[in-house]
Amino acid sequence: MKYLNEMLEWVKSEDKKLNKYILREIEKQNRIHSKYIYRLDRIEQYIAFTEDNFYLTKGDLRKITLLPPQKWWAELMIGYDMIDEQGDQVQLTNEFFLNMGRGSGKSSYIATRPTHWLLWGGVYGGEAQIIAYDNKQARQVYDQVRIQSQASPLFHALNNVKQFKSTKIGLEYAPTQAKFFKQTNDVNRAQGGDTSLNVFDEVHTYKDDITEAVNKGSRAKQKNWQSVYITSGGMTRNGLYDKMIDRFTSDEEFNNDRSFGLLYKLENIEQVKDKSNWSMALPLLGHLPLLSNVEAEYNLSMGDPALQTKFLAYNMGIQMNDVTHYFSNDEAIRTQFDEVVFDNAPVYVGIDLSLVGDLTAVAFMTEKDGVRYSKTFAFMVKRQYENLDNDTKELYETFIDEGSLKVLDSEYIDVNDLIPVIQDFKNKHSCYFQKIAYDPARYEMLKHLIDIFFFDKDGDNQKAIRQGFAMSDYIKLFKMNIDSKTLVHNQKLMEWSLMNVAVKIGISKDIMYTKLLDKEKIDPVVALTMALEVFVLDEQER
Repeated sequence: MKYLNEMLEWVKSEDKKLNKYILREIEKQNRIHSKYIYRLDRIEQYIAFTEDNFYLTKGDLRKITLLPPQKWWAELMIGYDMIDEQGDQVQLTNEFFLNMGRGSGKSSYIATRPTHWLLWGGVYGGEAQIIAYDNKQARQVYDQVRIQSQASPLFHALNNVKQFKSTKIGLEYAPTQAKFFKQTNDVNRAQGGDTSLNVFDEVHTYKDDITEAVNKGSRAKQKNWQSVYITSGGMTRNGLYDKMIDRFTSDEEFNNDRSFGLLYKLENIEQVKDKSNWSMALPLLGHLPLLSNVEAEYNLSMGDPALQTKFLAYNMGIQMNDVTHYFSNDEAIRTQFDEVVFDNAPVYVGIDLSLVGDLTAVAFMTEKDGVRYSKTFAFMVKRQYENLDNDTKELYETFIDEGSLKVLDSEYIDVNDLIPVIQDFKNKHSCYFQKIAYDPARYEMLKHLIDIFFFDKDGDNQKAIRQGFAMSDYIKLFKMNIDSKTLVHNQKLMEWSLMNVAVKIGISKDIMYTKLLDKEKIDPVVALTMALEVFVLDEQER
């Protein structure tokens, strides 16, 4: 256990922490070490092969130097053999799961594994593959392997004598006809394979369990097969990642001598507040990634639930949902102001129309002395109101009493029922409607209302606002304004609606409004965000 001991000494000298999951794998290694054949020769050959032949493919073109934890990973991945039922000596570790925060060099580290296998796997005509969620991700990791091989002087020399070649579809080592290629996450196509080495990239993105389909073929047809799983965690719940975390933290897997799961992650959310805990999820912190970069990302996430969720999921390994409540109590609270601010003022209007089920909301917004003031009215049909449970009905009565919720007698929301409320607001304040924001999918239903209040021959006063992730920038701006009190409201309805709002986080950090429960209505917030968006667009056009 040479490299386990070196890793432990390094952890102590670097003042890093190991979580309970890593400590358990150390206990597991101690258990199996005396039971099986320790291949120090193979480990050292792998380390030397990596450090002598591979370069960093980003930044400075300099050789890779493995840190003690990375050498230990190699010890677990390829460092033990066993004698199988037929009396053959085979590699012990069939499955190796490496879970750690992003920026830790997972892909660069694992890229050397397939190239080592090509030369030293010992399987004539064997196949290795990189499997990813989609072709783009598979290509990314495959290219990492290909670029590593191109930068390597050894592979360059082999290429010159036509023993090694790189093509668009794969890498091939001619003496053994061993091949390495890329594959996408497709359970049906994975059936019946016989690959010797499978590298699964970013397994947190998978919904279906493709691993079992692939491993079944490898297990049945290859003595020395191995599957490597790498990930930084993520926000796809109830998919493959959650299943693997459950599996690799179970007693059954602890007692399985043929797998190792290195789960570098925080044990609970509270630990993120103490930066000394971060090395539990980022074992190479200070080297990969730099501490200053992680600190900057952590500080940036403060006050933004969406960014906090991303940071905890991808950097700290916490299993987070991609939907999270967005506004705090302080941000949602109403502010009393004199509604004379609307008098004789330009007003921007946002309409979120729902025929049945949700609320329909009309939001009015104006600006004075750098502060944006808002007033919102919501509408629902009588049958919908009568079907509410008593607690919800009691809550809605407070909105009716303050005049912000109107209950209509019709079976569904009729746009004509909105016109008197809008007209009354306009007459009361002698304001003029500057522009209206509406969902283009509802234009035909809103056309009559829009023509009454916003008609102009060029249609410049009417703005179709796409919802969903398309509103992401304006949702973030809305939150900034609410937080800084440069956008205020004075209604219990809006206070309640803000507390209902959750956001779904997209792959590229875009966000969209959503709700966790059907009864948590967010339509007033959507309408007001639309009004803010059309206000900003109008400012830009001036």
